[in-house]
Amino acid sequence: MSYQTLLFDLDQTLFDTDTNAQNALRKMTLPFDFHFGTAEVTYWHNLQFAMWGDLEQKKLTRDELVNTRFARFFAHYGIPVDGVPYEQQFRRLFYAEHALMPHVREVLTQLQPDYHLVVISNEVRAKQTQQLADSHIAPFFEQMFLAEDVGYSKPDRRFFDTVEAQLPDADPAQLLVIGDSLTADIQGANHAGLDSVWFNPQAQPVTAVATPTYQVNSLTQIPALLH
Repeated sequence: MSYQTLLFDLDQTLFDTDTNAQNALRKMTLPFDFHFGTAEVTYWHNLQFAMWGDLEQKKLTRDELVNTRFARFFAHYGIPVDGVPYEQQFRRLFYAEHALMPHVREVLTQLQPDYHLVVISNEVRAKQTQQLADSHIAPFFEQMFLAEDVGYSKPDRRFFDTVEAQLPDADPAQLLVIGDSLTADIQGANHAGLDSVWFNPQAQPVTAVATPTYQVNSLTQIPALLH
């Protein structure tokens, strides 16, 4: 293995996005009696997983996702709302959260001297820039490629083609995609002919959707994998 550039997803790979979302949801001010308990937060996560999957398959746009997800969430509990104001409040709170997955700084510190570290994400610049800065991991990364700037979302091959074109000195054989999503990160790497590491802390089974080159259940396994 002679990788030179590591392409990192952020959400649920480096950022503990589930925890950040839970914290933001529980800080929201609502004009009706509602508690984001364990069951409600779990339903939120499941709804987001389904909606982001639809985004990856181009069944809805990102604007449709973020502007309707609270209406869809509260409709499940029989509460009709205009989702946009709730989304605006949530986004402000969510962007301010910056919990990381275990061992992130330790692993990035080990990797930075030997590799070019690059961000690849479907999330928006306002969120990723703030959370990277607030978590103090922004300096580890040389470049950041976001779907809103690239014009395509993972797993679209055109997202990865654009990244490769803007890394002109990088040999595709020396690029390694690292992410938690089989349907976005690993399937996208498959489409682009790139090697990949599936970060799979829950030890979920590999499905026919995508085939990772490597699989780890802890980020601490990555430095050893690369040497």
